[in-house]
Amino acid sequence: MEKKKILYIMGVDWEWIYQRPQIFAEKLAMDYAVTVIFPRSILSRRHDKPSKLGMEFRILWTLPGQEKCKVIEKISNWLNRKLFRKLEEYSYIYIGFPLYTRYIRGKYRGKIIYDCMDDHEAMYWDPKRVYKITEQEKWLIQKSSLLIVSSKKLAQKTDALAGCAKSILVRNGANSGELCRVKQPCVKESYNIYYIGTISKWFDYDLLTGSIDQVKGIIYHLVGPAAERIEYKGILYKGIIPHNQLEETIKDCDCLIMPFRLNEIVLSVDPVKLYEYITFGKCIVSVYYPEVEPFSDFVYFYRKPEEYIELLRVLKRKGFPPKYSKEQQKSFLFENTWERRYELLKRKMEEVSE
Repeated sequence: MEKKKILYIMGVDWEWIYQRPQIFAEKLAMDYAVTVIFPRSILSRRHDKPSKLGMEFRILWTLPGQEKCKVIEKISNWLNRKLFRKLEEYSYIYIGFPLYTRYIRGKYRGKIIYDCMDDHEAMYWDPKRVYKITEQEKWLIQKSSLLIVSSKKLAQKTDALAGCAKSILVRNGANSGELCRVKQPCVKESYNIYYIGTISKWFDYDLLTGSIDQVKGIIYHLVGPAAERIEYKGILYKGIIPHNQLEETIKDCDCLIMPFRLNEIVLSVDPVKLYEYITFGKCIVSVYYPEVEPFSDFVYFYRKPEEYIELLRVLKRKGFPPKYSKEQQKSFLFENTWERRYELLKRKMEEVSE
């Protein structure tokens, strides 16, 4: 039986950090014929496409300033026009970035799936750009046959734009497979504290530098893409490391942290990294906000910088013990794998196709 076709439009380069967009694309490719379109700057030196069995990849070349200047936007649309021909061949269009609805708007009459995983308008400060993406997202929400969201806060926002309770909560998840053993606490003179993920404007760099001066014997290791150069005594930047090498990279880690500044972007996030952190079996510390409440049995929370400092002192005296047992780790991750999330997504997709 021939597989149904899906046009899968991503908002980030496929080679960016391996998370929800790539994971769902790979899961869908097991049951559907998936064509992935992902953006890449025309200034990039990379012109190669990924190679994965059962998937076709196409690059949407983006131009500097295309979201600010109408002339450049028209040029960009002309350059990428071939990517969106024959849309009627696809049973579904799965899209994760509202601005790219301009390529399908008025041209496609099939089933649209919108995967809302970020508060997009919170990422812009220019009122014109905020209006533009809000207008595109509202159209996408109202036209979608299936609206899925990754957090409760995003559900509230999208339902308001839809004018009804339309969203379906499909949270992020953890990779299945062998779990790392839960680390036993060990009191020593020096401790390695790791952060894994994007280091951008929401990363609380001041929290780390301030803690180094107040809590002796801790060394921070930062893993992931960084928006700017990182230089500070006691903070080591390790750069981008392939996902399959992370376990080896953090073998000497005593604690994993999620030190975010709370803004509208962060408050809407169901953090993938906390699921991943639990698989590593380490002590975990994170800033608290409502979306991370499901992790309360596994994560030590702080709300203010002084709470973070005191928490580090307490955990240091105890050798940074994980908050959870092996049994808790296994049970939680069994219920929260990406496979479980995909089962829900696939079931909802089949329902709207009937």
